[in-house]
Amino acid sequence: MNAPHDPVGSARSSPGPAPTGASPPRIAAPTQDELDGLSVEKRLELLEAQRQRDDQARERRRLNRHQWFNSVGILLGALFTAGSLITTAVTLRNGQEELRTAREGQITDRYTKAVEQLASPATDVRFGAIYALQRIAADSPEDRLTVRSVLAAFVRNHDLCTPRPAPQCTASIVELAVVRTIADLPPDVHAALTIAAGLTVPGDPLTDFSQVRFPRAALKGIRLSRTDLQGADLTWAGLWDADLSSLNAPEACLTYARLRGADLSRANLRLAELSGADLTGANLSGADLRGADLRGVNGMSPDQIRAAASTDSATRFGEKRVKPQSCGPPNKLGGPLDENPEPLHSG
Repeated sequence: MNAPHDPVGSARSSPGPAPTGASPPRIAAPTQDELDGLSVEKRLELLEAQRQRDDQARERRRLNRHQWFNSVGILLGALFTAGSLITTAVTLRNGQEELRTAREGQITDRYTKAVEQLASPATDVRFGAIYALQRIAADSPEDRLTVRSVLAAFVRNHDLCTPRPAPQCTASIVELAVVRTIADLPPDVHAALTIAAGLTVPGDPLTDFSQVRFPRAALKGIRLSRTDLQGADLTWAGLWDADLSSLNAPEACLTYARLRGADLSRANLRLAELSGADLTGANLSGADLRGADLRGVNGMSPDQIRAAASTDSATRFGEKRVKPQSCGPPNKLGGPLDENPEPLHSG
């Protein structure tokens, strides 16, 4: 018995050889007659295959839509996050600017109030204002040099001889030698002096205390490193153990100054008056003493001084002078320097 004829199967099983280099032959869709000639099993197979293809196409479309929505969602989320970050950054920057403005305003108000209080007739008010300025310098580094200049000016305008001269300002050399003339600086002046000097850091210009007058002042242990004391009057000043390193004090008056244990390394003391000064244990390494008057100094020999410091032919050594000193207020020009004054204590 012959097998039933399957035109579709015959066409699929015998496609014929394809020409070399040509595209594979396209299979033509079966005609209705060919479909009618198929068996029931073949028709069911074709229907099932068609149904599976349709299901796969729908699944692909669903997956594509899902992927598209996910991509759009991710993009929108990224845009939202970026917008939130930008908004946060702008808000933070504005907040920082407002905070900086408010802080600068507060510092300005504090500075203005402190400077006004420096003119107060009450010592305790001036004392508080000086420490308020120190706090401003710590809180606002860009104002440090301004605060230092204000405090230095306060010292120059409130030394022992300004505005109301102390007795030491009009005393002669011999009168200054008496123990009872030792002068403690007013607390506000002492605070301004030490704080202003302490605000200096390497690279700054020197703190300006030029021309200040502290005759017979008790300044034991004071730190005046890197300060400018050009032309200052420190006659008989008690500077035991003071830090005067890198001091700039040309033409300063240090006659009979008590410099025992003081650090004068790298100090500029050109043309300074040091007659009768006590240099016991002082550090003069690198000091400039060219043209200085060192007659009658105690505690170091001329050879020791020359070995440690810079001197020249104008540097004067030898016995005490008998002529008046040439520095300091005019009223101290009288009186010989070779008398033996009342012993000086170190307090």
